[in-house]
Amino acid sequence: MNDDETNKERIEQIHTMLMEFASGNFAYKIERSNLDDDIEALTALVNMTFEEIKASFLHQGYVNLNETYKHLVQMFFVLDSNDTIVAFNARIKQMLLFDDDELQEKAFSTFLTQDSKLAWNGLKSKLALTNLDAHEEFIMLSFRTKQKLILTTNCLVSKFIDRVNKSKRIVVTSIELIKNSTERETELRKTVNSSKNKTANLTNITGKSKPLNLSFTDIRKIRKVHDHIINNLDKPLSPLIELAHTFGTNEYKLKYGFKQLYGQTVFRFLINERLRKASVLIQHTDTSIKEVAHVTGFISAPHFSKAFKEKYGYTPRDLRKRSNNDDSL
Repeated sequence: MNDDETNKERIEQIHTMLMEFASGNFAYKIERSNLDDDIEALTALVNMTFEEIKASFLHQGYVNLNETYKHLVQMFFVLDSNDTIVAFNARIKQMLLFDDDELQEKAFSTFLTQDSKLAWNGLKSKLALTNLDAHEEFIMLSFRTKQKLILTTNCLVSKFIDRVNKSKRIVVTSIELIKNSTERETELRKTVNSSKNKTANLTNITGKSKPLNLSFTDIRKIRKVHDHIINNLDKPLSPLIELAHTFGTNEYKLKYGFKQLYGQTVFRFLINERLRKASVLIQHTDTSIKEVAHVTGFISAPHFSKAFKEKYGYTPRDLRKRSNNDDSL
C-alpha cells in the first residue's frame, strides 16, 4: 500500500470515529501508528478529545443517566478449551463489523490487540490451573474492528463445564454504556422542567433523612463550582465554605447539593477527575509520569501512583506501557 492509500485509510478511520461519536457511541478509539505526521497528530487529538467529551458529558448531570444511558451486553463469546469461537451474539457483528464466517471457528485472540493478547493468554493460563469447574474474573480487553478502530471494554470471563457435551467452555461477556435514543429527548425535557423545583432526600451524619430543595439558581451555582474544579485540577481545592461563598451559595447546599447532582462528594469528584485526566494524558501524550502528576494536582509522583492504582487496579507506568504497545502495532 502506497503513502496516498495509507493516508486515505487513516482519514477514513477518523471519519468513522466521528460518525460513531455522532450517533452516541463512545466505545471506540482510533488505532495509533508509528508515523509522525499531521494525520497522526490529529488521530491522537481525536482520541484524547473524545475521551474528554465522553467523561464530561456523563458528569454534567443534565440528563438522568439511569434512563438515557443503559449498560447492555454488547458482545457475548462462547469459546472452547482451544480458544476457538463456537458461538456469539448478533451484536458482535455490529460492534466489530465482521461477518459470521469471519468469526465462527476462529481463534478469539485473533481479534485482540497485541497487548490484550498477552493479558488474555495470562488469564487463560490462570484458568487452566484452577481446579474449580466454575470460575469468573474481570479483564479489560481491546478488540480491533474490521475498520481498524480499537474497542476497549471490561469483560467478564466465565469458565464452566458444559454438562451436555461434557467439555470445558469459556464465556466472554462485554458490557458497555450505550445511548437509549428513544428516551433521550424526552428525558432532556423532563430534566429541564424539573430542575426548577427539584427536591432530594439526603441523609445527614445521624442517618436521618433531611429534605434539601434546590432551585434552578442553586443548581446553576453548583454547576459553576463543578466547572471551576474541572478547569483548576492542578490547583489545591479551597475549603468548602470559601468555595461556596465564592460562587454565592452556602456550605450546606454545596456539600449536599453537589452530591445530589453528581453522585459523589466534592473532594471525591476532584480526585476522580484528576485521575481521569491523568489517564488521558498517559495514554495519548508523551508527558512524563512525574509531570502528569504535577499538572493534575497531586503532591508527588508516589502519591499519584498510589491513588491511580487504587482506582484503576494498575499503575500509571503499566498504562503507559500498555498504550505504547498498542501504538506500536
